[in-house]
Amino acid sequence: MLAAKGLRALSRTSQQVLSARSAARWTIPGLRLHSTDAVQSTGRTLTDRSDEARAASDAIAARKAEEPAYQMTFTCKECQERSSHRITKQAYHHGTVLVTCPGCKNRHLIADHMKIFSDKKVTLEDIMREKGEYITKGALGADGDIEFYDGKAAGVAATPPAPP
Repeated sequence: MLAAKGLRALSRTSQQVLSARSAARWTIPGLRLHSTDAVQSTGRTLTDRSDEARAASDAIAARKAEEPAYQMTFTCKECQERSSHRITKQAYHHGTVLVTCPGCKNRHLIADHMKIFSDKKVTLEDIMREKGEYITKGALGADGDIEFYDGKAAGVAATPPAPP
């Protein structure tokens, strides 16, 4: 069968030489490693973060907690999954924001002030207004109460779309 494919079988001597070379190349006499050796040598697991990385992560989390942000909750039209997302006000008003639906993994455009996906600056409110839909907005009070108000009542749907 090997001859039909233009190959010939290795002689017994060739097989012994190849196996001796591979054994010499890949083994070190007297050294035996176990999967737990790395953990024992460092004293911590490989997934532990250094103190500097942990401090940097904590600093980023503290900064994000202090940044002014919007909490947005919506139902995806593709998969009907309801999800909630936190978006910084700076990103919404000056950047481009995409959120990923946890159900279908589609990305939804929320704001595009950098004109990446559109020829003009656009926000979710503009997109919904063009489709004749409205947004229900709410405000979080200092005491933790949330007040919702209808986008129609606030004049969101009545406002004509911005000229191109």
